[in-house]
Amino acid sequence: MLGKQVYEGRGKTVGMRVLPNGKLETSVVMQGMSLGEEITATWTSEIEQRPDGTGTDEALGFFTAKDGTMGRYRILGNHITKPDGSMVSRGAVCFVCPPGKFAYLNGIAVAYEVESDKDGNVQNKGWEWK
Repeated sequence: MLGKQVYEGRGKTVGMRVLPNGKLETSVVMQGMSLGEEITATWTSEIEQRPDGTGTDEALGFFTAKDGTMGRYRILGNHITKPDGSMVSRGAVCFVCPPGKFAYLNGIAVAYEVESDKDGNVQNKGWEWK
């Protein structure tokens, strides 16, 4: 069951390359809100695409709040690439945050949804997974 929303943001894919193992690496920068605070988040995903348009995503990222607080996170999910080139990814996020307001994220799993269009515009939301 999903609990309270813990973050939301919008951003852009800023880099993409094909890795020697055939996976796709993408990097995203996002501006948003988490637990009532403005944040900037960056993550790099390694995507394994299947012929049927589905695939898996593994990512590492970090965020910075306006006051300088930083946290990091790991993402694991599945995605579907649509015929128009857009993509939807859903999965789980686990955080590592310092003491303070964001430490709440250390004790929960977060269910996320990321939507990206064919132009690399990204929308991202995450909810506490109860």
